[in-house]
Amino acid sequence: METRSILLTLAGASILAAASAPAEPAAPDTSEWACSKCPFERGHRSAVEVGGAYVDESSAKFGDYTGLDEEGGYLIANAEGRVSKESGYYLDYELVNLGLDSREVGIEGGKQGRYEFALWYDRVPHTIWDTTATPYTGNGSTALTLPSDWVYAGSTAGMTALPATLRDVDVGYDRDRYGAAGAFWFFENLKLDVVYRRDDRSGTRTQFGSFGSTSTQMLRPIDDATDRLDVDLRYQGSHWFLSAGFHGSLYDTKAAQLRWDNPFTPMVAGADVGRMALEPDNQYYEFNASAGWYGLPWDTTVALSVATGDGQQDTGFLPWTINPAIATGPLPFGNLDGQVTTNRADLTVSSRPLERLRLRGTVAWDERDNETRQTNWTSIIYTDLFQVGDEPQNPAYDFERTRFFGSADFEIFDQLTIGAGGEYRELKRRGTPQEVRDEEVADGWGWLQYRPSGYLGIVVKGGARERTRDDGYDIDVAQQNGQNPLLRKYNMAYLYQSYAEANANVALGKLPLTLGASGYYSDDSYNLSTLGVTSGLSRRWALDLTWAVNEKISVWVNGGEERIDARTSGSSTFSDPDWQSTVEDDFVTYGGGFRAQFADDIVLDLSYTHADGDSDTSITGVDAGRFPTVESNLDSFRAEFSYGINERMDAAFTFWHEGYSSDDWAIAGIEPDTLPTVLSLGADPYDYSVNYVGVSLRYYFGPRRLTLPE
Repeated sequence: METRSILLTLAGASILAAASAPAEPAAPDTSEWACSKCPFERGHRSAVEVGGAYVDESSAKFGDYTGLDEEGGYLIANAEGRVSKESGYYLDYELVNLGLDSREVGIEGGKQGRYEFALWYDRVPHTIWDTTATPYTGNGSTALTLPSDWVYAGSTAGMTALPATLRDVDVGYDRDRYGAAGAFWFFENLKLDVVYRRDDRSGTRTQFGSFGSTSTQMLRPIDDATDRLDVDLRYQGSHWFLSAGFHGSLYDTKAAQLRWDNPFTPMVAGADVGRMALEPDNQYYEFNASAGWYGLPWDTTVALSVATGDGQQDTGFLPWTINPAIATGPLPFGNLDGQVTTNRADLTVSSRPLERLRLRGTVAWDERDNETRQTNWTSIIYTDLFQVGDEPQNPAYDFERTRFFGSADFEIFDQLTIGAGGEYRELKRRGTPQEVRDEEVADGWGWLQYRPSGYLGIVVKGGARERTRDDGYDIDVAQQNGQNPLLRKYNMAYLYQSYAEANANVALGKLPLTLGASGYYSDDSYNLSTLGVTSGLSRRWALDLTWAVNEKISVWVNGGEERIDARTSGSSTFSDPDWQSTVEDDFVTYGGGFRAQFADDIVLDLSYTHADGDSDTSITGVDAGRFPTVESNLDSFRAEFSYGINERMDAAFTFWHEGYSSDDWAIAGIEPDTLPTVLSLGADPYDYSVNYVGVSLRYYFGPRRLTLPE
């Protein structure tokens, strides 16, 4: 197949295209803007909000990340405050949603130009399902057991004890983050920054475990912590800077394995219990340095950065199998002793040799060296049933990447700017053989920005990208991995992509009306792929309209759509293609809002959002057909009303309605015993209609806004 020229497409696309940077709208009037956290404020202020809220329906989806997953009452408790001294000392604090699982606490302070500190905590609840059930006990632990009166069978239909032993379970976990940060100036030009974060997670997620042709969906435990530390020391000169830093990440889990009882009649002796390894402990450390010079001739800036890192994982292996009836040899070694070294360096230069010409360029290089020891694994066990005959070697993947980037912008006259750019990337895969060892990506684009006045700005951009293979697609490696020799992995296959983008901002004369519009189009062609993904098409558009009716009332509306189509060819006979699939995804959103300040102490906010998504999959050939459409619809309306009782107290009222419905054929109507060889959790597609009502009082201590120095 003839390869299209990237240069010819670029020439056409550069006069179509889409916005790499938004057009510049008319400058806003900032004369009456308030500085709510100005570093030069003086005095002290604080506010406390207390009230109650009610949710009329339980829903895991509505409560996901909000903490409002259960029907019933909730406490509204918020507070914030600031103290600022003339000497430069300041202290801020904020307490948000203390009555919910999605709570936040933060405090920061210091002295201007001397030191700063911050402490924070927040919790994010991830509620996944509340329509699931399981016969297992010990959920949330590393050992799941069946009831003593469990009836084993070859299919779920024969598990007569299942209905009586099912117990409702919720699926989800909480993420708690603790943090501390500090900055210290040793003197005016030398600054030290330190940031520490710890994430704790606890709860459950779904997990499948299998014994041959039978499978069980169960709850796996999540009980882990990730500690991160970042340290940076920076010296700032008059026209240059130097910095050195450290990054460390440590992952620790108390749930590195899962043991479960087999609910099906064992296919072989000893296969009544299964065990699997989960994510192991690991750590990563990196040292980095950077330097920069600016104010050089032609307004040139040069920046250089380098880094080296080391990742390790040495958790001990589980035995070959938990089945005592299977004879195995010894493990080659007790743990993986995994180690990966990373290195990177990049150089960036920008310059303006002419008043109307700006040039930019970057050279970047990085590599990953997998130093993990390798061996042949001689006693691979298939789902605790029997030994597999082959002796595979654990893979070790390395790579080296190089990137060159350059662009030029030229201002033809005050209202018109044109530009062009390009990028070249080279990837070399090393270590365990892969289908494509070396590949190159060339990307080129052109753009144009037109600003005929302060009320109109238009940007168009277009280009093309081509991914090629220097050494072809290694058929021998593909066949060793059990692939059809005609198949091409989409992330390694030849790819030609053309794209275009446009962006516009319009302010309608002297009217307080602004309009923003954007559009994007891309066409992906895998011209040399006989099997696998053969093409992809993406389109999206968005509109945004804002109308400041007067200084007290404003209205906004927006809308957008994104469509993604993908086509794939496959073979049911491990030979030539005999079926094709088409996936068409369509996502539409629109909404609007209204804000009115009827008086200094009366404010009303209204907002509405609608979103729906459809995904259609059809297959032609080999007696296939069209899958049912996967659908989801969301409607969300929110009203907030605030009334000033007096100068120190406000009353606030919030009403929030959200309705969500979905239809997913993969899980709709699937009860725990619906599938003969799969014992499932029986999750239902999300469907809810929730109303939230909240009433609270806000009390202000001190002025609502601090004074500024004269």
